[in-house]
Amino acid sequence: MKKFIMMLMLAASVLAIVGCGSKAKKDDSSSKVETAPDGSVIEESTAEETNPDNGLPLSKQPDPNAPVVDTIVVYAIVNGQMSQVMDSVDELTEQSLLDKLIELGTVGASTKLVSFETAETGETHEAGPGAPDGAASVSVKSGTLVLSDFAAGEGLDEEASKKAVADTFALNFELSDCTVTIQ
Repeated sequence: MKKFIMMLMLAASVLAIVGCGSKAKKDDSSSKVETAPDGSVIEESTAEETNPDNGLPLSKQPDPNAPVVDTIVVYAIVNGQMSQVMDSVDELTEQSLLDKLIELGTVGASTKLVSFETAETGETHEAGPGAPDGAASVSVKSGTLVLSDFAAGEGLDEEASKKAVADTFALNFELSDCTVTIQ
């Protein structure tokens, strides 16, 4: 009996909420309603004014006080499997990328950055959208990362951890490959 009364009260509450809901549709444009001689409605709408700098409506401008950050992709263990994790850092540097790898558990906290260098491979490939100065091709770079006191992350062997570090650096610094050396 108590369950029946509770179900009845729940159904009445749902119907009350649904019945009191607004049926009017919101529209971002202001509209002026006129009627034609035959009685039909003529509706003129004007679009909201936009900012010429970014093309966004004036009511949806970005926060000017929001910090500017660099988006990065880091290889880390998620639900027991190696996955790409998107994150952000204040500025993309070798140390900030290593710190994020440590934070996400890909490498141990004792791991230290000794050096990171990139070099031209002498190869080029066709440039994609957003290439600097409308270049038709871009040069291919490779990287060499030297670490000391290296410790693999929890649940990872040393080779898997080194591969995750190499892939993370190659992806974020747009390298064809990255060699990780341990001192």
